[in-house]
Amino acid sequence: MKLKFFSAMTALLGFASCMQMEPPHQVDFVTEVKPLLETRCLECHQHHYVCAGLNLETKKLAMKGGRSGAVIIPGSPHQSLLYKVLLLGHESPVAMPPTPEGMEQEGAQLLHDWIQQGATWPENTRLVPPQEWKKKHS
Repeated sequence: MKLKFFSAMTALLGFASCMQMEPPHQVDFVTEVKPLLETRCLECHQHHYVCAGLNLETKKLAMKGGRSGAVIIPGSPHQSLLYKVLLLGHESPVAMPPTPEGMEQEGAQLLHDWIQQGATWPENTRLVPPQEWKKKHS
């Protein structure tokens, strides 16, 4: 009986070690996070309209946070207000973005993973508010 159990456990462990665990996707700020923040957050959180005292245009301003304090805690998405407000239902007055559909699940997961991975933000990378897109491309 012990031999069968031992053989079964050995086979199971051998099988598990052969399975390839796919490494988590490394989130790229410039190609993934920047466009998401620009399209879903910057309409309200930028220099012309600093809702709740939060400006997300630069790393320095974003890491400073707003009236509620820091909104990005690198390595801790569940302590980061930027992520936590995405999980609130539309009935909450602080849910973000403040639209009935809220943030798409993929976008929320992307921000979660980015924060979990350390919230890297390349120096001199500035987000452009949607209100300035025409001016930038003109």
